[in-house]
Amino acid sequence: MALMAGFTAAQAADPQEVWEQAVKAKGGRERLKNVHSLAIYLKPANVNLSGPPGTWLCVFPNRYFEYVAAGPGGTERAIVVDGDADRVAMDVTGMPRRARQVGPAERDHLTLNQIVFLLESAWLQPQLIGVKRNVLTVQAGERTFRVTLSSSSLPERIQALPNRGDKPKISYDYHLDNYGDFQGVLLPKRVGLISGLRERIWDADYEVDAKYNPKLFERMPNLADGPEPWRKR
Repeated sequence: MALMAGFTAAQAADPQEVWEQAVKAKGGRERLKNVHSLAIYLKPANVNLSGPPGTWLCVFPNRYFEYVAAGPGGTERAIVVDGDADRVAMDVTGMPRRARQVGPAERDHLTLNQIVFLLESAWLQPQLIGVKRNVLTVQAGERTFRVTLSSSSLPERIQALPNRGDKPKISYDYHLDNYGDFQGVLLPKRVGLISGLRERIWDADYEVDAKYNPKLFERMPNLADGPEPWRKR
């Protein structure tokens, strides 16, 4: 009977209360909403499925830069995304591509960068749908997410479910572990990503409110500038 009562209580948990506990565990709403940029430094984890080295700069809510080194079977690339200007530009293995409009994959990442690393931001407040045991279902941006919480109320898995009608069925599955405090925000020092049939795992370091040159988003990225071109003035 005690087990049944515990199960019933878990099923009847208030989604808002569970979400509030998670936001508090991440650093608190006030702290999260004061984060305007985040640099993410990824190095291959010491596992069989390690991802290639990479550096991301997230400028919330709608710009980001990604540098990915050439890994096994991959290519070196740099990409800048400016949601305000509706512009994406890319340099792959030293061959700049013509700028184009922001597409579904880039719009996904503008949301993912906020919900995966912050949960909430000044620009993104997910809509709660329900909770079952330690799994919250929320809507953010144009997707539905399942957020699995650890016993410490920190996200250990965030799944972005495919949108109805997506062809192919695009989903993202982040595995998050080994949290550390970075200027008052708890962020995962081990990040795994399953996308399609690929899984990549990194050890991560962070710079909260990284200083950057806004002109980065006005020009075609150049691989010769290295993984941190936003340092240039």
